[in-house]
Amino acid sequence: MTSGTIIETVKDAIAVASTIIESAEKEVCWLVPAPLLVLAAHFNLNDKSRVLIQKGGQERGITEISPLYIEAVSAVIDIGVDIRHMERYGGTFMVVGDGRQSISSMDINAQDLSLNDNIVAFWTENPDYAAYLLSSFESTWAEATNAQKRMEELGADRPSHL
Repeated sequence: MTSGTIIETVKDAIAVASTIIESAEKEVCWLVPAPLLVLAAHFNLNDKSRVLIQKGGQERGITEISPLYIEAVSAVIDIGVDIRHMERYGGTFMVVGDGRQSISSMDINAQDLSLNDNIVAFWTENPDYAAYLLSSFESTWAEATNAQKRMEELGADRPSHL
């Protein structure tokens, strides 16, 4: 059994994701519902991502890009995050840093989440579990659509945040 910590609120999950991004040196990969991008920006995760990228690291993310979240997605793209769109997002979320630290959860109804809502997420530093999550991420990444292409499909101009 992989040892780790169960995270029980959205606010705590954002704090853990922040820790993962801040401690990463090479790469962060994530799969999150678009509403969490708005919360992440509110809690300065975009700034932590910017620092990672400025230090030579990379960040890739997958989310469902809809008209409501064009601005949040554009803000992350402007930082230098490589984003792809996944059609019919299923409510899973994961963040993996440097293939060693991760947080993941299943079946989140992100449209109705507030910071104090209860969730069940698993946070661990087990590299085997991170490898499992990365395998799922890479499979989804290969099938996902480039963010710019998706925004063009929506007829949306990408706002600049620089």
